[in-house]
Amino acid sequence: MSAAMTISDPWFTSLAPGRRQALLDRARSSSAPTGARVYGVGDPPDGLWAVVGGEVRLVSYPAVGIESVAMILAPGAWFGELSVLDGGPRPHDAVVVRPAELLHVPLAAFEQVAAAHPLIYRDLGRLVCSRQRSALTFMGQAIAQPIAVRLARVLAGAARASGRAQVQVRQEDLAAMVGVSRQTANRTLRGFERAGLIELAYGRITVCDPERLRAVA
Repeated sequence: MSAAMTISDPWFTSLAPGRRQALLDRARSSSAPTGARVYGVGDPPDGLWAVVGGEVRLVSYPAVGIESVAMILAPGAWFGELSVLDGGPRPHDAVVVRPAELLHVPLAAFEQVAAAHPLIYRDLGRLVCSRQRSALTFMGQAIAQPIAVRLARVLAGAARASGRAQVQVRQEDLAAMVGVSRQTANRTLRGFERAGLIELAYGRITVCDPERLRAVA
């Protein structure tokens, strides 16, 4: 497996060449089938991960019986940085949605990199900050923008991130991501379908007109 596919990630490409190579030199490659759990809620930190191929999602459980997709990770994305930085337990399940090729920098290996390159902690802090900024922006949009705009943005972003017109996502997950009920999300999605923007099927949504969907977003 080539680690070169991780180079597309803006955070990773922004690292100083020495620190970037130090991470790659200590990374282990692995494959994981659909449904595999990379790590679980409450697990101790085990290092830094990257998606080289396939798709991984970060899933949380805000209430009993409720599952919420916090992030969809496409090839190039690094994850697991929060627990590496603060030493706390994992806040999400990391679940493979499409058969994945992964890179893993174990915690001990990351600490070796940090001993030789202390600025890697600042790099990791920047990754955490970028995720926090995205979350704050999304929260602001969720309050101020219409449901159709929020749903269109999530769908367009998911299709763009995966590089596929067909997005494997449940309507209840979409609803949780934009902060509405499943019934409300379904009404809006049916409107998108009637307009020819998407096609709905069980467990997946096909983006038929990405340009018009982005215009809505």
